[in-house]
Amino acid sequence: MSSNRLSFLCCQISRALEQVSLGFLTVAIVVLLSGCSRSLFMQSPWDAIPRASADDIATLHQPGALRADLDTIVALHERTCPNPYLRIPKDSILALNDRLKASIDRPMTRRDFLPMVMELQAGYRSDHYAQWPPPEDLEYAFARGERFLPFRAAPYDDRLVIVAVSDSMREIEPGDTIVRIGNVSAVDYLARLRSLTPNETERYRDVRVREWFRYLSWAAGVTPPTEVEVVRPDGSRHTVQISPSSAGGKERTTPRSSQPSLPVAAKGDVLVDSPPFRCRLLPGDSIQHAPIALIDFPRMDGPLQDQWETFLDESIRVARERCAAGLIVDIRQNGGGSTNLGEALLSRITDRPYRMSSKLLWRKSQESDELFRMKAKPMWRWLTFLTSLFIPEYTKLENGQDVVYDNEATSRSRVEPAFDGPTYLLIGDRTFSAAMDLADGVRTYDLMLTIGQPTGGVPNTLGDIGPFQLPNSRIPISFSMKLFVRASGDESDLGPVRPHIEVAPIAGRDTALERATEEIRKKHLEQKQR
Repeated sequence: MSSNRLSFLCCQISRALEQVSLGFLTVAIVVLLSGCSRSLFMQSPWDAIPRASADDIATLHQPGALRADLDTIVALHERTCPNPYLRIPKDSILALNDRLKASIDRPMTRRDFLPMVMELQAGYRSDHYAQWPPPEDLEYAFARGERFLPFRAAPYDDRLVIVAVSDSMREIEPGDTIVRIGNVSAVDYLARLRSLTPNETERYRDVRVREWFRYLSWAAGVTPPTEVEVVRPDGSRHTVQISPSSAGGKERTTPRSSQPSLPVAAKGDVLVDSPPFRCRLLPGDSIQHAPIALIDFPRMDGPLQDQWETFLDESIRVARERCAAGLIVDIRQNGGGSTNLGEALLSRITDRPYRMSSKLLWRKSQESDELFRMKAKPMWRWLTFLTSLFIPEYTKLENGQDVVYDNEATSRSRVEPAFDGPTYLLIGDRTFSAAMDLADGVRTYDLMLTIGQPTGGVPNTLGDIGPFQLPNSRIPISFSMKLFVRASGDESDLGPVRPHIEVAPIAGRDTALERATEEIRKKHLEQKQR
C-alpha cells in the first residue's frame, strides 16, 4: 500500500489499518517476504469474481429468486458492516426492499433486475456501495447493437443541462436544457438517475450523476433510438431524434459558436512534471510579489508512494531555490487511495500532532475473511494463514464481532527538504475517500489553510470494500467491513469537510486558486513590511 515493494500480507492491511499504529506489522512482513513485488502476490478482489457468460446474462430469473437476492443484500450488510444504518434508518431500508420486491411481477434478466440492485445499494447512502453495470453486461449489450446516449448531462437543481455531446450529433449543443427524454420529463428522469446513486452528500451524488450519466441512463433502460426535447439558451424548443449511429467519436463541451467557459488552467513554469503529479511556479512580479508553487495532486494510489515522495522532494527543493512565497496543493480532483501519500505531504510541511481519523471499527465475517483470499493470486492463497500471527485481535473474533482501534493525534518528524512558508490546500466536491481523510486531518488540526468547496466524501463513513456475488442473478455488489470516525471524534457529524474559506465557483475562473494566491500575496506583503 505504501510502496510497490511491500509484500502480499502487507497489502492485505487496508487503508484503515495504515491509520492505526501497526508499524511493527509492516516491518515484520517486509522482512518475511522482502524483495517480492506486490504484483506477484496481489490482485484486485474483483478479479476473483467469475465473469458472467452470455448465457448467464440472457437467462430469465424467476421473481422468487430475484426477491431472494434483494433479501441477501440486506442480510449481507448487516452481517459484514459495523453499522450499515449509519445514514439511513433500518426501517427505511426494509421499506425500500419491500417496495422493490413487490415490483418484481415477472421473470427478469440481469439487465432488468440491475436497476433494483442499484437502487437498494444506493438506499444505504454510502458512496462506497455505489453499484455500476458489470462490464460483461455492457459488452453483451453492445455486441447486440445497443449504444449509450450521445451526450452527457449534469444536474443543476432540478434541471438537466447538457454538458458534452458526441461531435457527430449536430442537433444538440452543450448548454441546452433537457425537457424530456422519450415520454419521461427531465424532472422525473433526473429523480430516477439520482435514485440509482448513493446520497452520502447531495453534491457528490450529483457529481456522479454527471460523470456516470451515460452508464446510469443505460442501466435505467434509456438508449437510442429515442426522442429528446431540449430548450436552447435563447428559449427556443427543439425535438431531436437520437439514433444509435449518433453515438461515438470525440466530444465537444462547448457550443460550436462559443468559446470555452471552463476555468482557465493556472499558468506558470513547470518545475517538476511526474505524471500524474505536477508542480508549477505561478509568476509573481519583481517589485512586490514572489512566485508561488502549485502542486497538482490528483491521485493517491498506494503504488505511487515512492514516485510521490521523490516528486515532493524535488518540487520543494526547486520551490525553495526559486524563493516561492507559498505552496498550494490542489486535491479537488483527488478520488483517494492510500493515506500514506497524504502523510508524506504533511511530513514536509508540519511536525504538529494530527490524526486523519479518530476511530476504526472492523467487523469480522465470513466475507471479510474471504476478502483476504480474494486479494491474493490463487497460487499464494495458502499464505493467508499468516494473518493470525499479525492481526490476532481480528482473527480471534467470532463472526459478527467488531474490533475497535482508537487513534491518538501524534506528531511525525519533519522530512527534509521541508517547506516553511504558508501552505494552502484546495478541496472540493470531487475530494473523496483518502483525499477527504487528508482534508479532514488538515482542517481539524489547522495544518494548512483549506480553501474551496466542501468535500464530496464524508469523514464518518463506511469503507474497506469487498465484492460479493448475488446467488441467483450473479450480479457482483460491494459490501463494507469497516466504519471510520472523523478526526474530531464526533460520530454524530455526518457532514463533509468544510474549508476554512468557502469560495463559490464562477464560470471561466478558478476562484479557489485565485483566493489562495491572494492570501499568500497578502502574507508575503505583511512579512516584507515588518
